[in-house]
Amino acid sequence: MENSIRKIQKSILFLVFNFLIVAIILLFLEGSASFILFFQTAALTSPVAERSHTQYDEQLGWVNRPNVYIEDMYGPGLYLKTNAQGFRNDEDFEVAVPEPKVRLICSGDSFTLGYGVDNRHTWCQLLGELNPQLQTVNMGQGGYGIDQAYLWYKRDGTRLEHDLHLFAFITTDFERIKQDNFLGYGKPLLKVENGNLVVENVPVPRRAFYVPWLTQNSEAIRGLRSIQLVSQFFWQPAQAGANADYYKYDLALENIAVKVLQDLQQLNTAQDSLLVLVYLPTLADYTPPYPGNTEKWRQHIYRAAQETGILYIDLIGDFRSLPATQVQSLFIREGEVDFPGAAGHYSVEGNEYIAQQLYQKLLSFSEVSSRLANPLP
Repeated sequence: MENSIRKIQKSILFLVFNFLIVAIILLFLEGSASFILFFQTAALTSPVAERSHTQYDEQLGWVNRPNVYIEDMYGPGLYLKTNAQGFRNDEDFEVAVPEPKVRLICSGDSFTLGYGVDNRHTWCQLLGELNPQLQTVNMGQGGYGIDQAYLWYKRDGTRLEHDLHLFAFITTDFERIKQDNFLGYGKPLLKVENGNLVVENVPVPRRAFYVPWLTQNSEAIRGLRSIQLVSQFFWQPAQAGANADYYKYDLALENIAVKVLQDLQQLNTAQDSLLVLVYLPTLADYTPPYPGNTEKWRQHIYRAAQETGILYIDLIGDFRSLPATQVQSLFIREGEVDFPGAAGHYSVEGNEYIAQQLYQKLLSFSEVSSRLANPLP
């Protein structure tokens, strides 16, 4: 009887031991596979696009390097060129506006920069194709929120005489106000103190420019099982708290945005330039549920524009009236452009659509049309 019990115990221990060995082997294989896939992804991941043509800037975080030419930036023939002033243009600009031109500055993020298309097919450049009298200056920059777009214009855009200033944005650009970095790259922070805008986090930390590999592979790193496991215990509660605080600070963000718009109006008035706010649509804005606080921000900006007397163009309403088949063609599809992050930005057709819509709506403002000697229909 005693021998039988011992035999059963040994059998159970043998099974448990073998089960543990198999489990350890499986865990090892799973972990190894995770790391192999991680290094494969890291090896195939291209650097952050902006790193190819920008440099560290202690006031803005990053800004275009002057006189850059990358022939196949977004794929064969899809070139990116910056002029001597660091704007995405094929030509340099004198301070004075040449006769009989009307100079128009386009401020914004990657949708204004023209992420995924060449210089000639950004909506800013295409405005000049619709009316040769227009001389367009592209001050779009990837990753910028309205804070950085405003600060760049205030520092460098106001050095040029100009007649019109299109300040373009998507919903995400407002949410970036509260962030002190973009993909690990430091950026300034705007606050309102005693009714005035104050710039904080300057000089901007340079950390991401020293660790580009970690920055460009941040998504792959977060995909590691070990990182996901640790994040469940340490990061998720903090992240949940941050998400809950978003609405708590929404009023503060609105206040900052309004102050930015007011200062932009004053800057343009001093330049004898007309400021026009432009709310650009993204693919996610086409069907509900819409991303983030899109509808809320549309109301905020409309009200602020009315109160401050700023011209305002909201392209989202017209965009939603388009047939779905046309909407898909306005955006770069996944894999269509051989560059990470290009998908979801405007295609050539999308940039043409935005330029045409903007031009028609600009002409509807008597203040704008009067500045064009020969406005085209």
